[in-house]
Amino acid sequence: MKKIKVKEGIKLEIEDIHLSFGEVRVLDGISVSVGDELLSVIGTNGSGKSSLLNCVNGFYHPQEGEIYFEGRDITRRPPYKIAELGIGRTFQAIQLYRDMSVLGNLLVGRPRRGKYLD
Repeated sequence: MKKIKVKEGIKLEIEDIHLSFGEVRVLDGISVSVGDELLSVIGTNGSGKSSLLNCVNGFYHPQEGEIYFEGRDITRRPPYKIAELGIGRTFQAIQLYRDMSVLGNLLVGRPRRGKYLD
């Protein structure tokens, strides 16, 4: 496992990610640094939001670039190994429970075991 020097305050580092499907260039040199903050990825349909998140969680592997989480290179790790580090995602086919709070609805999809769960 490749280890880098952890940058102060940075949890997730995405460096120069490139992803293509055949001739279609989906991500072209995307770089992002994320610390202990709440962020969102916004953009129009087809702008690469889901593809970027799929690279972070291991569903896609970029042709170029690197992704680091807490100093570890996770670029080529399988999704289950990335999930063990505490990175997960949800899909848009959601079922909301009207009688529950937003937090309650989010916790319904939370895994039962893992690094961040008691």
